[in-house]
Amino acid sequence: MTKATTMHGTVLLVDDDPNLLSGLLRTLRHQPYRIFTARSGKEAKEVLMKWPVDVIVADEQMPGMTGSELLAWVADFFPEVTRIVLTGHASVEAAIRAINEGRVWKYFTKPCKDVDLALAIAEALEAKRGPLKTSTP
Repeated sequence: MTKATTMHGTVLLVDDDPNLLSGLLRTLRHQPYRIFTARSGKEAKEVLMKWPVDVIVADEQMPGMTGSELLAWVADFFPEVTRIVLTGHASVEAAIRAINEGRVWKYFTKPCKDVDLALAIAEALEAKRGPLKTSTP
């Protein structure tokens, strides 16, 4: 008999780099979250239309739609979703755009420490639902 795991939130990870998505999944594998991935803004929108999501972590630089554009759409249509942006091309302009357009909660530059991102996600879920028991990656 397997032990049932209670999920404490749903996280959507969005990045066009499959290696980065794999790394993010490894980072969060021991956390009690339901995790979806998307390789584009379009795929992310499809997930959001089908499933309730608590936290979205999106890369800024993606083909077709930037993370800021995606997160602005999320803010308009799913304002209850906490928005986090990751970028490998940090600039003051990109940060301002992400914050203003996407109304992001946290902004990380790549590479970021796994534990920092995991803690940010846990904090976002805690703010929504109350304290969670999580393990350190």
